[in-house]
Amino acid sequence: MPARAQRRRPPRPLSIMGGTSAPDNAYYLFLLVNITLFLRPAELMPAIADIPIYEMLILSSFFLSLDQIKHSLQLPMLKRQPITFCVMGILLAVALSHATHMYFYGIHTSTISFLKIVMYYVLLVSIIDSTQRLKGLLKTVAIAASLMILLCVIDYSGIVDFEFIKHISDRDGVSDAGEEVRIFRMRGTGIFQDPNDLSVLIVTTGILCLFFFNDPSASPLRFLWIVSMIILGIGLIYTRSRGGLLTLGIAGMVFVLPKYGKKAAIACALVGMAGMTVLAGRQGDIDLNSGTGHDRIMLWREGLTALKSPDLFFGIGQGTYSDLAGLAAHNSYVHAFTELGIFGGTLFIGCFFFAGLGLYRLARFQSSNKGRPIFRNPELERYLPYAGAILAAWCGGMMSLSRCYVVPTYMIVGVSAAYLNLAGASLAKPTPVIYWNKQHLIRLVGVSLSLLIALFIIVRIFAN
Repeated sequence: MPARAQRRRPPRPLSIMGGTSAPDNAYYLFLLVNITLFLRPAELMPAIADIPIYEMLILSSFFLSLDQIKHSLQLPMLKRQPITFCVMGILLAVALSHATHMYFYGIHTSTISFLKIVMYYVLLVSIIDSTQRLKGLLKTVAIAASLMILLCVIDYSGIVDFEFIKHISDRDGVSDAGEEVRIFRMRGTGIFQDPNDLSVLIVTTGILCLFFFNDPSASPLRFLWIVSMIILGIGLIYTRSRGGLLTLGIAGMVFVLPKYGKKAAIACALVGMAGMTVLAGRQGDIDLNSGTGHDRIMLWREGLTALKSPDLFFGIGQGTYSDLAGLAAHNSYVHAFTELGIFGGTLFIGCFFFAGLGLYRLARFQSSNKGRPIFRNPELERYLPYAGAILAAWCGGMMSLSRCYVVPTYMIVGVSAAYLNLAGASLAKPTPVIYWNKQHLIRLVGVSLSLLIALFIIVRIFAN
């Protein structure tokens, strides 16, 4: 009887969200959606520029996954995954940021625009409900992004001139003779045409390549990932991005920390800082008192000053920062607080707060377990330090980029949410790693206000 009862016992769900699995067709269509984010068919083949390939793919995948999406958006599931709760809250904040100014056209355009991003995020967390699907998505992103960066490196080097890739001559201060100094910087395609944005993508892709190179179950072809990492390293240099180099340092510290401890992470940071100014050229010259660094601090000041008004709670309106300061904030956190107010800015911070909190809890649990596995699935165990490094890299990169309303940001958030869903189900006692409750809400508000105060202090010190 016990053996018979054991045979009848249903298998454990692979995700803490439970429910049925999305069809394979929806999953494969979603992989194609992600490929088109990096290798844009309209740019590669201008003849099909008028065909909305991305929209067709994502809508097809969305409708095939409606049952799973409805399940993910139920209130009990939102409490199990507060990252999704925050993303849905940002959609409301976008609408409120214009509603408080009675700007109805802005409500319509901004809400629809961000709704497309929410659709991508919800689709990701609904479809990626197994470790195999998570690895498939990560591998697709790593390959597609590497190929896009390879094309950019080839074009920048002058080997082949691709018409759809245009690099930029950027101002880099003034020489001793009073002449303007300019540098030629590599840009990406599509939504990655900012060299700084591209550099953060390069670091993130490099972490994924390292993850697949270290896969013990991979074939000998895994050494191709080394080739990819070399190309990515060349691309990072060609972007001439200071933020990209800092992002690499942050990712390295977070990756080393859970494996080798605080001392190793601090030593790594000190060695990196010492070598950065010697080896990195322009990228190692970081100065907040002059040059582009100081210019960005001044842009932050414009946004933070706008918060000292009735716009404090719901912001000046999504998409209006450039009207205020002439340019984007070049800081996603300042940008979110200014345009969406304390309400929307806190929810934006919440996406990364809950992701970081979940990964931190798993890392502490792993450390306290003294080398014994904490997951029933070893691949989830192996991915944990890489997940932390990717999240830290993106959070660090957003300190110098305005990327509050773009799909790649919510791809990072979505992958973190999907991983935590799988991790919770793979624990010895399946349980949500993070949860939406009063205690976590208080912590989120505290972290959000602390960050806002820190930004005010930085601006006060350096904006002169």
